Amino acid sequence: MVQKFYTSGQVARKLHISISTLKRWLADDDLKVKEYRNYNGWRLFTSDDINLLQEYKKRTKKNGRRFKETTLIPIRLIEKE
Repeated sequence: MVQKFYTSGQVARKLHISISTLKRWLADDDLKVKEYRNYNGWRLFTSDDINLLQEYKKRTKKNGRRFKETTLIPIRLIEKE
């Protein structure tokens, strides 16, 4: 049986997330998603990968982990002269 692959856009639509969120999740070392690429260099995903990502989404939502610790630290405001 031929394994079906999905692009980042298709996976993001299935999970109801943005592509940038998907990329941020993939940078997390806790997530063990295999890396497949086509001849153009596009990242591809299997249905097993999508299931892992769905579980990751449930875990992050349950734990309230949405931002890094440094995300909500305010930046220094630049005063106009």
